[in-house]
Amino acid sequence: MKRSHIMSLLFIAILVGTFIATFTSTSRSVGFTDAAMAPGEECKVSGTLVREEPVIYDPIVDPTKTVFHMEDREGKTCRIVLDKAKPTGLENSESIDLYGSMVDGEFHATEMLMKCPSKYNESNHVLVNETGDSSS
Repeated sequence: MKRSHIMSLLFIAILVGTFIATFTSTSRSVGFTDAAMAPGEECKVSGTLVREEPVIYDPIVDPTKTVFHMEDREGKTCRIVLDKAKPTGLENSESIDLYGSMVDGEFHATEMLMKCPSKYNESNHVLVNETGDSSS
């Protein structure tokens, strides 16, 4: 191989490595207590939606802001400010993973992943018999 081919391959490998390193999440998974000890540091918090608290989303006032409360896996509840429109199915989610940081006692999330109940769960499965009656 020519020296220019080797240099080109090396350059491409460095670009691919840089691209992967840039867009791979390096955030660590913590609870709200640990996130509060490192304000401003990017981290991941997993938990569940606190259904007793309202989900606040007003697209007329701010279409990129959703506010709700979440309980982490350690049982601590925190106010969440999601910098996105309200995700469809938020109220039905089984669990939530948030990526962001603590700011003034609130968790400001930039990304959110939800696990929603499966439509294939046995409790959600309805059979219809030949007479048209439904049975579980």
